[in-house]
Amino acid sequence: MIPGNLQSRYIDMYFTTATVKNWKHLLRKDEYKRIIVDSLEFLVQEGTVSVFAFVIMPNHFHVVWQLIGEQDLSKVQLRLMKFIAQKIKFDLQENHPGVLAQFKVDRTDRQYQFFKERPLSIPIYTEKVAKQKIDYIHKNPIQPKWNLCQSPEDYFWSSAAFYTKAEMNWTFLWHFWYGQDWPPPFD
Repeated sequence: MIPGNLQSRYIDMYFTTATVKNWKHLLRKDEYKRIIVDSLEFLVQEGTVSVFAFVIMPNHFHVVWQLIGEQDLSKVQLRLMKFIAQKIKFDLQENHPGVLAQFKVDRTDRQYQFFKERPLSIPIYTEKVAKQKIDYIHKNPIQPKWNLCQSPEDYFWSSAAFYTKAEMNWTFLWHFWYGQDWPPPFD
């Protein structure tokens, strides 16, 4: 249920997590990270979503995004995940058939499954929750479990440098606090 005081700014805004099946580190390759980035960029360019923050980790990715217009979250997620899975499958078939075999499933609708079904999407209703989720995304690579970099903005496959250094590595991003006095995301 949507709270009565929900500002229209937060309608159809979500924190989404997609996780590789069995937590395998399938997304270690930059080539696969690029597939995810390109997929998000495509959805932005076609006017389906706005992307405010993301991070791609070795076995999952997070995104804070907002649906534009009359979009259905489950259909948008399905399109995104299907495209990513197809691109990864083609590469694995050609270059890493042994890895591909690890994702074989006995289902009538598919031969392989790379991600857990239905990415987890949590609605964002307030600026406080949005900031919390964006901070979480950006700090993910520096967690001791991962230790992928020294500071959030040093991790290339993230929107952190977009917020802290105004780096434009990702032209599809929309600044969450655009036009506002926004707090730095890293307190």
